[in-house]
Amino acid sequence: MGTKEVSAISGNRKFAVQTTGREEKSRKPGPAGCRNAAFLLLMIISLVLWSHPSWTMDHNLKDRVIDNESGPWEIRAEKMIYLQEEGLYVGEGQVVVRRGTEVLSADRARYNERTGMIEVQGNVFLESKGDMLRAREAVFNLQSQTGRIAGGHIFLKENHYYISGETIEKTGPNTYAVRKCRVTTCDGERTDWSITGSEVKITLEGYGTVKNAVFRIRGYPALFFPYLIFPAKTKRQTGLLPPSAGYSSRRGAELEIPFFWAISDQMDATFYERYMTDRGYMQGLEYRYVAEGDSKGTFILDILSDKVQEKDLTDPDEVDLSPFPRTNDTRYWFRSRTDQQLPLGIRAKLDMDYVSDQDYLKEFGGSLFGYYGKPDLESTFERPLEDIRSPTRRSALRLDRDREDYSIQAFSSYYQRPENPTKDSTPQSPAGLNFSFLPKPFLSSPLFFQFDTDFNTIWREDGQKGARTSLTPQLAYPMWFGKIIEVEPSLGYTLAAQRFDHSEDGRRRQTKDAYFFQTRFSTALEKTFDVAWGEATKLKHKISPSLTYRYRVNRDNNLDQPWFEPMDREGNNNLLILAFENFLDARHDNKKGEANYRQWVAFSLAQAYDISEERRSEEQGVEKRPFLPLEADLTVNPYKSIYLDATAGWDHYEKEIAFADIGFRWSIERSRGKQDSISLDYRHVKETGEDGLNLAAHVNLAGGFSAGAFFYRDMSRKESVEERFYLDYESQCWGVRVTAERLDGKDSVMVIFRLLGLGEFGAK
Repeated sequence: MGTKEVSAISGNRKFAVQTTGREEKSRKPGPAGCRNAAFLLLMIISLVLWSHPSWTMDHNLKDRVIDNESGPWEIRAEKMIYLQEEGLYVGEGQVVVRRGTEVLSADRARYNERTGMIEVQGNVFLESKGDMLRAREAVFNLQSQTGRIAGGHIFLKENHYYISGETIEKTGPNTYAVRKCRVTTCDGERTDWSITGSEVKITLEGYGTVKNAVFRIRGYPALFFPYLIFPAKTKRQTGLLPPSAGYSSRRGAELEIPFFWAISDQMDATFYERYMTDRGYMQGLEYRYVAEGDSKGTFILDILSDKVQEKDLTDPDEVDLSPFPRTNDTRYWFRSRTDQQLPLGIRAKLDMDYVSDQDYLKEFGGSLFGYYGKPDLESTFERPLEDIRSPTRRSALRLDRDREDYSIQAFSSYYQRPENPTKDSTPQSPAGLNFSFLPKPFLSSPLFFQFDTDFNTIWREDGQKGARTSLTPQLAYPMWFGKIIEVEPSLGYTLAAQRFDHSEDGRRRQTKDAYFFQTRFSTALEKTFDVAWGEATKLKHKISPSLTYRYRVNRDNNLDQPWFEPMDREGNNNLLILAFENFLDARHDNKKGEANYRQWVAFSLAQAYDISEERRSEEQGVEKRPFLPLEADLTVNPYKSIYLDATAGWDHYEKEIAFADIGFRWSIERSRGKQDSISLDYRHVKETGEDGLNLAAHVNLAGGFSAGAFFYRDMSRKESVEERFYLDYESQCWGVRVTAERLDGKDSVMVIFRLLGLGEFGAK
């Protein structure tokens, strides 16, 4: 066996040519013969790789093959022949071309340098980056970049597509035509499902079309489609996305075909073409952008010209949605979330949520489309939408600029009442401004000065309108006694001015003021422990007891209170507060010796005693209650998979919980990227009567099965508002989910099928 190096193919690139048998020549080629033999097989793999989707993503032939610096091609064959008169190069017997993980093999190879035709025959096989091509034989034209493969089988790793055909023709740089084609995403010879067609045309990084398509289950025909479209993309670009289909007793049969538009690297849009047999055509649009820093935004609009133009209030199912009439046939829902960095260090947060009527979300918010079917804005922007049952939809804009010594915020908000009452008294804040001068030393004294001011306008369709502003200067004097006792007295004053557009007594303005004083005594004790718990090497426990006296008096309690005022909410205070704060912080050292810190637990208890209540004169039948509810706050986050945040207050006199707000998340990572999870949210406010529980769980079972449930229960009325159970099965290339749901007393069952690479469809 001999080995020769040639360097005349592409600059100084070198290719190692090996023959496992004898080297024969009908004409004496000299050194050029060896070079051209290497060129023959190099161009075979170059053309095949060029026609391969994984190579067309971001580089051309010259970049990926000829100019690649990863090393020389290693070419092996039992025999190499050059026929000079015909300009024909022939390689026979176990022809193998290899470089790194890229391998092309065949029994025979022929290249005509005059016509640019290449033929490879017998067990043709190509593997690159996990993608594979097998064929009996192939013919390529290097000049026209076209070719033909007989008995071809292609595996595209990115979308897990298997494509086979009697003939596969390369009709252009990125286009193919396949005769008697079979497409599936299932592994194995006898696949769970496949699609066969008489003719298939594929555009790499685009989509494919199939004529006379037959959907087969385990090889048996199940459905016939005269024309079918499927994606053949491996990167973000314009084109059709997998469709969704379903059925609902309220909307009829429905089909949604999304179209994705890659506007630029920073922007894209998705058009949702949705048709419902009983309700008509709905157009959806989702626009997204990202910019420098943390700037990003998502805007979503769905709009429908409803076939049902007026609500029938004699139908119990319609009344279950809401007791309010509806006469509009143009129905829509617009929502968005935006985080934007502006010049001068200003950050903007925009939330939009506006709906055409009070019934829209319940009618078109199914699990397959609508409220639950679009991207999750909460997980992306960490600001949730209003609940589907909320009586208002909130839109707001906030601008803020934070610096070391001050913070300024401008805001505007609007709360929509979708039922559109005749007299809407909902107070709105069209424009507002907050400014805070953060605590700083006052002149050269040991005092610290802080200043807060705000301005807010109030508008509503029916009721008092106007504006308000307030000023709050404050002074503090922190002192230390020894090394562990801190005393910090502070005092401040608030002046609030209100302007009315009109009032019953003819007044156009009024002012209120309040004085407040506070003294806080505190200390801190801490100790560090050596531990060996995973990556945690040290734990620090810190306890900080404090005693605070707080006094506040509003001098104008007899004045009108037309709006919700912070100073009205606080009222008069004469409180003594005892608190204990506990913190458990962990130090983690990874294998590289890098340290990071995490607060595992934070727990506090606070008990307030109302001195004014204790001094109040005795009243017949009215018990003094100086002890305010005992407040407890707990946060637990030892791992990323566990998070608990809870707040509660205990009423000493009623012997019950006055308020509680609990959130719990727990997830367990499983194999193949799966995750078990459970979450709980509970909120109880005795004063307002709010008492609701959300519970969600998902667990992966054996054999590809998983199950989950979601509950929302109104604990005060002792009834479930929403219940949802599902059982899911997922195999290698398909899945099915059966969901049973009860929403506002209405039962439904949904079955959704998923085919890997083709999307999902179902019935409700």
